[in-house]
Amino acid sequence: MITSFLLAVGRTFADALLPPIFFAGLGVLTDRLLHFELRSLSRLCLYILSPALLFSSLMKVEVTLVQAGQVVAFVFLVLTGMALLGWIYARLRRMDGPTTGAAVLAASFFNAVTLGFPFVLFAFGEEGLRLAAVLVATNSLPHNTCGLFLAARGVHGTRESLWKLARMPVPYAVLAALLLRAFEIPLPASVFEPIDILGKAGIPVLLITIGMEVGRIPLRMNHSDVWGVVALRLLVGPLWAWWVASLVGLEGLLGQVVVLQASMPTAIMPIVFAREFGSNVSFVSRAVLFSTLSSILTLSLVLAMVRL
Repeated sequence: MITSFLLAVGRTFADALLPPIFFAGLGVLTDRLLHFELRSLSRLCLYILSPALLFSSLMKVEVTLVQAGQVVAFVFLVLTGMALLGWIYARLRRMDGPTTGAAVLAASFFNAVTLGFPFVLFAFGEEGLRLAAVLVATNSLPHNTCGLFLAARGVHGTRESLWKLARMPVPYAVLAALLLRAFEIPLPASVFEPIDILGKAGIPVLLITIGMEVGRIPLRMNHSDVWGVVALRLLVGPLWAWWVASLVGLEGLLGQVVVLQASMPTAIMPIVFAREFGSNVSFVSRAVLFSTLSSILTLSLVLAMVRL
Protein backbone atom coordinates (compact mmCIF):
# COMPACT_ATOMS: atom_id res chain seq x y z
CA MET A 1 0.00 0.00 0.00
CA ILE A 2 2.74 2.47 1.00
CA THR A 3 4.81 1.57 -2.06
CA SER A 4 1.84 2.13 -4.38
CA PHE A 5 1.11 5.49 -2.75
CA LEU A 6 4.72 6.62 -3.11
CA LEU A 7 4.75 5.55 -6.77
CA ALA A 8 1.54 7.50 -7.37
CA VAL A 9 3.06 10.57 -5.70
CA GLY A 10 6.16 10.23 -7.88
CA ARG A 11 4.08 9.98 -11.07
CA THR A 12 2.02 12.98 -10.03
CA PHE A 13 5.18 15.00 -9.46
CA ALA A 14 6.66 14.04 -12.83
CA ASP A 15 3.47 14.68 -14.80
CA ALA A 16 2.04 17.77 -13.10
CA LEU A 17 4.92 19.61 -11.42
CA LEU A 18 7.94 19.13 -13.66
CA PRO A 19 6.65 21.32 -16.56
CA PRO A 20 6.19 24.44 -14.37
CA ILE A 21 9.56 23.76 -12.71
CA PHE A 22 11.17 23.56 -16.16
CA PHE A 23 9.83 26.98 -17.24
CA ALA A 24 10.74 28.64 -13.94
CA GLY A 25 14.21 27.11 -14.10
CA LEU A 26 14.57 28.45 -17.63
CA GLY A 27 13.77 31.90 -16.25
CA VAL A 28 16.45 31.58 -13.58
CA LEU A 29 19.07 30.47 -16.12
CA THR A 30 18.32 33.08 -18.77
CA ASP A 31 18.21 35.89 -16.21
CA ARG A 32 21.65 34.91 -14.95
CA LEU A 33 23.00 35.00 -18.51
CA LEU A 34 21.08 37.92 -20.07
CA HIS A 35 20.02 40.11 -17.09
CA PHE A 36 16.47 41.01 -18.15
CA GLU A 37 14.61 44.10 -16.88
CA LEU A 38 11.90 42.55 -14.75
CA ARG A 39 9.53 45.49 -14.48
CA SER A 40 8.96 45.51 -18.25
CA LEU A 41 8.25 41.77 -18.28
CA SER A 42 5.89 42.12 -15.32
CA ARG A 43 3.98 44.90 -17.08
CA LEU A 44 3.74 42.74 -20.21
CA CYS A 45 2.09 40.02 -18.12
CA LEU A 46 -0.18 42.41 -16.24
CA TYR A 47 -1.41 44.57 -19.12
CA ILE A 48 -1.44 42.18 -22.10
CA LEU A 49 -0.99 38.46 -21.43
CA SER A 50 -3.13 38.06 -18.28
CA PRO A 51 -6.17 39.94 -19.70
CA ALA A 52 -5.95 37.82 -22.86
CA LEU A 53 -5.74 34.59 -20.86
CA LEU A 54 -8.72 35.46 -18.65
CA PHE A 55 -10.84 36.71 -21.56
CA SER A 56 -10.25 33.58 -23.67
CA SER A 57 -10.85 31.28 -20.69
CA LEU A 58 -14.15 32.96 -19.85
CA MET A 59 -15.28 32.77 -23.48
CA LYS A 60 -14.73 28.99 -23.52
CA VAL A 61 -16.11 27.98 -20.11
CA GLU A 62 -19.31 25.87 -20.05
CA VAL A 63 -21.00 25.58 -16.67
CA THR A 64 -24.49 25.17 -15.23
CA LEU A 65 -26.08 27.86 -13.07
CA VAL A 66 -26.02 25.62 -10.00
CA GLN A 67 -22.33 24.84 -10.43
CA ALA A 68 -21.54 28.51 -10.97
CA GLY A 69 -23.35 29.48 -7.78
CA GLN A 70 -21.54 26.85 -5.74
CA VAL A 71 -18.14 27.85 -7.08
CA VAL A 72 -18.84 31.57 -6.53
CA ALA A 73 -19.76 30.87 -2.90
CA PHE A 74 -16.69 28.64 -2.51
CA VAL A 75 -14.29 31.27 -3.90
CA PHE A 76 -15.81 34.06 -1.80
CA LEU A 77 -15.58 32.12 1.46
CA VAL A 78 -12.10 30.71 0.77
CA LEU A 79 -10.60 34.08 -0.17
CA THR A 80 -12.34 35.97 2.63
CA GLY A 81 -11.33 33.46 5.27
CA MET A 82 -7.69 33.25 4.18
CA ALA A 83 -7.40 37.04 3.76
CA LEU A 84 -8.69 37.51 7.31
CA LEU A 85 -6.21 34.97 8.65
CA GLY A 86 -3.40 36.66 6.72
CA TRP A 87 -4.38 40.07 8.12
CA ILE A 88 -4.56 38.73 11.69
CA TYR A 89 -1.15 37.12 11.27
CA ALA A 90 0.33 40.38 9.93
CA ARG A 91 -1.11 42.35 12.86
CA LEU A 92 0.29 39.84 15.36
CA ARG A 93 3.72 40.16 13.72
CA ARG A 94 3.37 43.99 13.68
CA MET A 95 4.10 44.32 9.97
CA ASP A 96 4.09 47.68 8.22
CA GLY A 97 1.49 48.66 5.59
CA PRO A 98 3.21 47.34 2.44
CA THR A 99 4.18 44.08 4.16
CA THR A 100 0.69 43.60 5.59
CA GLY A 101 -0.78 43.88 2.09
CA ALA A 102 1.85 41.45 0.83
CA ALA A 103 1.06 38.96 3.60
CA VAL A 104 -2.67 39.06 2.87
CA LEU A 105 -2.02 38.54 -0.84
CA ALA A 106 0.39 35.66 -0.22
CA ALA A 107 -1.94 33.88 2.20
CA SER A 108 -5.19 34.24 0.25
CA PHE A 109 -4.41 34.12 -3.49
CA PHE A 110 -3.53 30.70 -4.86
CA ASN A 111 -1.84 29.76 -8.13
CA ALA A 112 -4.89 28.37 -9.93
CA VAL A 113 -3.61 29.03 -13.46
CA THR A 114 0.09 28.53 -14.09
CA LEU A 115 0.44 25.62 -11.65
CA GLY A 116 -3.20 24.70 -11.04
CA PHE A 117 -4.17 24.11 -14.68
CA PRO A 118 -1.37 21.65 -15.54
CA PHE A 119 -1.64 19.89 -12.18
CA VAL A 120 -5.40 19.36 -12.55
CA LEU A 121 -5.05 18.31 -16.19
CA PHE A 122 -2.66 15.50 -15.38
CA ALA A 123 -4.48 14.56 -12.19
CA PHE A 124 -8.06 14.47 -13.55
CA GLY A 125 -7.81 14.75 -17.35
CA GLU A 126 -9.76 16.99 -19.72
CA GLU A 127 -12.95 16.91 -17.64
CA GLY A 128 -11.02 18.08 -14.60
CA LEU A 129 -9.44 20.85 -16.64
CA ARG A 130 -12.88 22.06 -17.77
CA LEU A 131 -14.05 22.24 -14.17
CA ALA A 132 -10.83 23.98 -13.13
CA ALA A 133 -11.58 26.67 -15.70
CA VAL A 134 -14.86 27.35 -13.88
CA LEU A 135 -12.98 28.19 -10.69
CA VAL A 136 -10.37 30.24 -12.54
CA ALA A 137 -13.08 32.24 -14.28
CA THR A 138 -14.85 32.85 -10.97
CA ASN A 139 -11.62 33.64 -9.16
CA SER A 140 -10.33 36.04 -11.80
CA LEU A 141 -12.40 39.04 -10.74
CA PRO A 142 -11.54 39.12 -7.00
CA HIS A 143 -7.97 38.12 -7.81
CA ASN A 144 -7.52 41.06 -10.15
CA THR A 145 -9.57 43.63 -8.26
CA CYS A 146 -9.13 42.96 -4.54
CA GLY A 147 -5.58 41.75 -5.16
CA LEU A 148 -4.67 44.89 -7.05
CA PHE A 149 -6.33 47.07 -4.39
CA LEU A 150 -4.45 45.37 -1.53
CA ALA A 151 -1.13 45.82 -3.32
CA ALA A 152 -1.83 49.48 -4.00
CA ARG A 153 -3.46 50.20 -0.62
CA GLY A 154 -0.28 49.24 1.21
CA VAL A 155 1.56 52.28 -0.18
CA HIS A 156 -1.19 54.63 -1.45
CA GLY A 157 -4.37 56.17 -0.07
CA THR A 158 -7.78 54.69 -0.79
CA ARG A 159 -8.68 57.18 -3.55
CA GLU A 160 -5.38 56.74 -5.39
CA SER A 161 -5.60 52.96 -5.01
CA LEU A 162 -9.08 52.93 -6.56
CA TRP A 163 -7.86 55.13 -9.42
CA LYS A 164 -4.97 52.75 -10.11
CA LEU A 165 -7.40 49.84 -10.01
CA ALA A 166 -9.68 51.56 -12.53
CA ARG A 167 -6.79 51.78 -14.97
CA MET A 168 -6.05 48.05 -14.89
CA PRO A 169 -7.22 46.10 -18.00
CA VAL A 170 -8.06 42.74 -16.39
CA PRO A 171 -11.47 43.69 -14.86
CA TYR A 172 -12.53 45.11 -18.23
CA ALA A 173 -11.47 41.93 -20.00
CA VAL A 174 -13.57 39.87 -17.56
CA LEU A 175 -16.56 42.20 -17.94
CA ALA A 176 -16.32 42.13 -21.73
CA ALA A 177 -16.30 38.33 -21.78
CA LEU A 178 -19.29 38.11 -19.43
CA LEU A 179 -21.31 40.57 -21.52
CA LEU A 180 -20.50 38.76 -24.77
CA ARG A 181 -21.55 35.45 -23.21
CA ALA A 182 -24.69 36.92 -21.62
CA PHE A 183 -25.94 38.41 -24.90
CA GLU A 184 -24.65 35.47 -26.98
CA ILE A 185 -22.54 37.70 -29.20
CA PRO A 186 -20.02 35.58 -31.12
CA LEU A 187 -16.54 36.86 -31.86
CA PRO A 188 -15.10 36.26 -35.34
CA ALA A 189 -12.28 33.74 -35.40
CA SER A 190 -9.99 36.43 -36.77
CA VAL A 191 -10.51 38.37 -33.51
CA PHE A 192 -10.73 35.57 -30.94
CA GLU A 193 -7.85 33.37 -32.15
CA PRO A 194 -5.13 36.03 -31.71
CA ILE A 195 -6.46 36.76 -28.20
CA ASP A 196 -6.50 33.04 -27.42
CA ILE A 197 -2.90 32.67 -28.64
CA LEU A 198 -1.82 35.58 -26.43
CA GLY A 199 -3.55 33.94 -23.46
CA LYS A 200 -1.82 30.62 -24.02
CA ALA A 201 1.50 32.42 -24.31
CA GLY A 202 0.87 34.00 -20.93
CA ILE A 203 1.33 30.79 -18.93
CA PRO A 204 4.97 30.04 -19.89
CA VAL A 205 5.88 33.74 -19.86
CA LEU A 206 4.49 34.10 -16.34
CA LEU A 207 6.45 31.06 -15.19
CA ILE A 208 9.65 32.31 -16.82
CA THR A 209 9.14 35.75 -15.26
CA ILE A 210 8.60 34.32 -11.79
CA GLY A 211 11.70 32.17 -12.28
CA MET A 212 13.68 35.33 -12.98
CA GLU A 213 12.15 37.01 -9.93
CA VAL A 214 12.78 34.25 -7.42
CA GLY A 215 16.17 33.47 -8.92
CA ARG A 216 17.37 36.84 -7.62
CA ILE A 217 16.29 36.05 -4.06
CA PRO A 218 19.02 34.67 -1.77
CA LEU A 219 17.86 31.23 -0.64
CA ARG A 220 18.06 31.86 3.08
CA MET A 221 15.50 29.86 5.01
CA ASN A 222 15.37 31.99 8.19
CA HIS A 223 12.50 34.26 7.14
CA SER A 224 10.11 33.46 9.99
CA ASP A 225 7.46 35.96 8.88
CA VAL A 226 7.34 34.47 5.39
CA TRP A 227 7.24 30.89 6.65
CA GLY A 228 4.19 31.74 8.75
CA VAL A 229 2.35 32.88 5.61
CA VAL A 230 3.54 29.76 3.75
CA ALA A 231 2.08 27.61 6.53
CA LEU A 232 -1.23 29.45 6.22
CA ARG A 233 -1.30 28.93 2.44
CA LEU A 234 -0.24 25.27 2.31
CA LEU A 235 -1.48 23.79 5.59
CA VAL A 236 -4.45 25.87 6.70
CA GLY A 237 -5.58 26.69 3.15
CA PRO A 238 -6.38 23.10 2.07
CA LEU A 239 -8.22 22.33 5.30
CA TRP A 240 -10.27 25.52 5.02
CA ALA A 241 -11.04 24.81 1.34
CA TRP A 242 -12.11 21.24 2.18
CA TRP A 243 -14.52 22.46 4.86
CA VAL A 244 -15.93 25.23 2.64
CA ALA A 245 -16.49 22.80 -0.24
CA SER A 246 -18.55 20.59 2.07
CA LEU A 247 -20.42 23.62 3.38
CA VAL A 248 -21.55 24.83 -0.06
CA GLY A 249 -22.34 21.32 -1.33
CA LEU A 250 -19.50 20.80 -3.81
CA GLU A 251 -19.15 17.07 -4.36
CA GLY A 252 -17.69 14.59 -6.82
CA LEU A 253 -15.09 15.63 -9.36
CA LEU A 254 -15.99 19.32 -9.13
CA GLY A 255 -15.43 19.28 -5.38
CA GLN A 256 -12.09 17.48 -5.77
CA VAL A 257 -10.90 19.93 -8.41
CA VAL A 258 -11.76 23.13 -6.54
CA VAL A 259 -10.21 21.88 -3.28
CA LEU A 260 -7.04 20.95 -5.15
CA GLN A 261 -6.98 24.33 -6.91
CA ALA A 262 -7.43 26.20 -3.61
CA SER A 263 -4.53 24.21 -2.12
CA MET A 264 -2.02 25.60 -4.63
CA PRO A 265 0.95 27.70 -3.46
CA THR A 266 0.92 31.49 -3.51
CA ALA A 267 -0.07 32.86 -6.91
CA ILE A 268 2.43 34.47 -9.24
CA MET A 269 0.41 37.59 -10.07
CA PRO A 270 0.75 39.19 -6.58
CA ILE A 271 4.45 39.64 -7.38
CA VAL A 272 3.44 41.54 -10.52
CA PHE A 273 0.95 43.60 -8.46
CA ALA A 274 3.56 44.34 -5.80
CA ARG A 275 6.16 45.37 -8.36
CA GLU A 276 3.68 47.59 -10.20
CA PHE A 277 2.45 49.41 -7.08
CA GLY A 278 5.59 49.47 -4.92
CA SER A 279 4.41 46.98 -2.30
CA ASN A 280 6.81 44.57 -0.55
CA VAL A 281 8.05 42.62 -3.59
CA SER A 282 10.70 40.76 -1.60
CA PHE A 283 8.14 39.38 0.88
CA VAL A 284 5.72 38.19 -1.81
CA SER A 285 8.55 36.73 -3.90
CA ARG A 286 9.85 34.70 -0.98
CA ALA A 287 6.34 33.51 -0.19
CA VAL A 288 5.97 32.34 -3.80
CA LEU A 289 9.38 30.67 -3.77
CA PHE A 290 9.04 28.87 -0.44
CA SER A 291 5.39 27.88 -0.93
CA THR A 292 6.05 26.57 -4.44
CA LEU A 293 9.01 24.49 -3.29
CA SER A 294 7.10 23.18 -0.27
CA SER A 295 4.00 22.42 -2.37
CA ILE A 296 5.88 19.58 -4.07
CA LEU A 297 5.04 17.61 -0.93
CA THR A 298 1.75 19.17 0.17
CA LEU A 299 0.01 19.02 -3.22
CA SER A 300 0.80 15.35 -3.57
CA LEU A 301 -0.74 14.72 -0.14
CA VAL A 302 -3.83 16.86 -0.90
CA LEU A 303 -4.40 15.02 -4.17
CA ALA A 304 -4.18 11.68 -2.40
CA MET A 305 -6.67 12.86 0.25
CA VAL A 306 -9.27 14.27 -2.15
CA ARG A 307 -9.22 11.02 -4.10
CA LEU A 308 -10.09 8.95 -1.02
